[in-house]
Amino acid sequence: SSSSSSSATVTVSRWDRDDRVFLLRFPSAAAQRDAMGRASVFLEDFDDRGVVVDRIPSGQRGGVANYSGHNMRARDLARFLNRVDATPGAAPTSAEIALRDALARVGVLRTDKSGRWVASGPGTTGHDGDGDGGPVVAAVAGSSNRDEVRDALLHEAMHMVFYTDASWRDACYAHWDDEVAEEDKARWVAFLKGLRYDGDDRELCVNELQAYMCTERLLFGGGEKGGGRGKRDGKEKDDGGDARALGAMQAKFAAFAAARLSNPPSVGAHTKCVWL
Repeated sequence: SSSSSSSATVTVSRWDRDDRVFLLRFPSAAAQRDAMGRASVFLEDFDDRGVVVDRIPSGQRGGVANYSGHNMRARDLARFLNRVDATPGAAPTSAEIALRDALARVGVLRTDKSGRWVASGPGTTGHDGDGDGGPVVAAVAGSSNRDEVRDALLHEAMHMVFYTDASWRDACYAHWDDEVAEEDKARWVAFLKGLRYDGDDRELCVNELQAYMCTERLLFGGGEKGGGRGKRDGKEKDDGGDARALGAMQAKFAAFAAARLSNPPSVGAHTKCVWL
């Protein structure tokens, strides 16, 4: 990738293989949480999806706001920013403003004639940038644990593939609809809800399925290093039936993915998708 914009709190880089994809790098987990935590709650949280929270709950209740990586379409980040502006008594935080302005400088966000934030740049259509494509962002927090950073980046890279590759996205939906048994669907939704995701949302459910199944090496009963998104919160090992069932789902999905992704993402020489 090539660096495009930086500030004291975030560096924005564009992926040279796809000019719709932007990587946000924060110096710490706290800086990332301040900038993106409320947006992630608004877009993904089991209880507070669609709500502009005053503050991010502490501990496990903070859920999606606390993970070491984030991803979203630029148009969905714009939707959050507009909801903040429209909510009485709410205001963007200084960290959210810094992120918003950094993305505006590189053409990911802009304001329309009415002053609303919209997605901009390659792939957007219409006056409000709400085409199926458009820019997408992945965020990874800095850490002294390099393995955690690599694992988070790989997980977020799979989300970028889901957003930008329509054929892969359609194949994932078809796999979910036709190849995953009903009891396994219920098990997966329960897994996501345990991580504070709104697992009943179809796109979120399938997007997280493909990212976890392609990268996770610990949560589903495996013992290898690598994979994941810093979302374990004490749940790294579960030797019960759910872990075994999720492991079986992963083995099936990995075989499906290996046949369809000719050039899967990787981070360095050792952090790769599970079938490699």
